[in-house]
Amino acid sequence: MAVPERLDRVAIETSRGTIELPWNSRDRLLHEIRHLDDAAAIRTAFAAVGVSRPVPLSRPDKKVLLEAINEWSRSVTVEQLPRGVWELRCALADELHDDPEPS
Repeated sequence: MAVPERLDRVAIETSRGTIELPWNSRDRLLHEIRHLDDAAAIRTAFAAVGVSRPVPLSRPDKKVLLEAINEWSRSVTVEQLPRGVWELRCALADELHDDPEPS
């Protein structure tokens, strides 16, 4: 039995809006960051969230995720990234650029 589409997505809130990833993209992203010590909180947040609300990520988590996606994109073309991952990367980059950390 197929999973309804609304249950087959995960949302990530950014200052540019909510980015939705298909579940398969979520799984591939989590697989990509599985070895990063700094990504433990990200993996936990993705695992704990349901489909009714966005994944809560702190600013440091967003930085780690952005860096991980940037590194991943160096080994494949943008088109080879799972659907939604490049859009998430761009939204995170914009947010971190638009709202720099206080000095």
